[in-house]
Amino acid sequence: MKQVKHVSDIYTGENDILYTTENGLHVRDVVVEAGIGGEIYIGHVSDLHYNYCNQQDLDEANPVVLSTLENRKWLANGESVPKARRCMEFLDDVDQIVINGDTLDYLSYGCMELMQKEIWDKYPDVIATLGGHEVVRRMQGVVPDETTRESRLEILEKFWKHDIYYISRVVKDKVLIIGLFNDLACYSAYQEEKLRSDLELAREKGYAVLIFQHEPICTKNPIHKNITVDDIITVGDTSGFPRDFCDGDKLAGSSTSDEQTKAVYSLISGSADVVKAVFAGHYHDDMYLEILGSTPDGREAYIPQYVHTATAYDEGHLMRITVK
Repeated sequence: MKQVKHVSDIYTGENDILYTTENGLHVRDVVVEAGIGGEIYIGHVSDLHYNYCNQQDLDEANPVVLSTLENRKWLANGESVPKARRCMEFLDDVDQIVINGDTLDYLSYGCMELMQKEIWDKYPDVIATLGGHEVVRRMQGVVPDETTRESRLEILEKFWKHDIYYISRVVKDKVLIIGLFNDLACYSAYQEEKLRSDLELAREKGYAVLIFQHEPICTKNPIHKNITVDDIITVGDTSGFPRDFCDGDKLAGSSTSDEQTKAVYSLISGSADVVKAVFAGHYHDDMYLEILGSTPDGREAYIPQYVHTATAYDEGHLMRITVK
């Protein structure tokens, strides 16, 4: 076992450990100290990247999808399915499983078929946020997609088993899990209204809030201004380093975000009294960051942000969260 490296002198890493099981699963074991007077277990996987075209795709012969089929070789023909299956089976005893975006590698009938069979049919109560991959058909293909983003989101809304933009669920009357769609590093007024109401409920009922969203948010923390490969345990693509997680313009809540997104970001970062951790995927790296937040009365406080690597790598990667 090894402790996850942290870009911080504050967090010791004792509550964030990586280990590998006998069958090769990479497990990140995280403890969130929330003062709930017991223990609740949450399973977290992200970036499953189901890549598949079925007979319906071939019959419809959408040129965008067929071009993706021809050119998108990573995890083709459902290669990631056995890895995801082993991870989900490992998490069979937890109180709630959250899948944090990019479950579909692209929008096709085949990818949705795999999710239906492997996720919705077997784990109907799962919370699954959207990432960016679900909303596109063109993935390394050469044929442009002339359909609108709105039309593709309508397909996903019909297929998904819960609200694709915002979902919240109370687990064992102690933990409030919130799932947000934050593709393109943006939030909506609808999400702001829902989140504000849930945060008020958490304060009223004494819930610890965990927020799950595919893309990490900026931290406003100067120590995250220039993160290098040496700062993290990485299993993904290292070409994007160094990265600015303090105020990077590709992260929600940065100085370049629109006003609506900044409003939702402020709700999260300004609710350190109840928001005990934020969980993300997207970057295919294991990272621990600290959002420089505050409580409603103005007291500064750090909110842990755990960025988890892709489940689709190696023999499978997963996170097991213990909330205490």
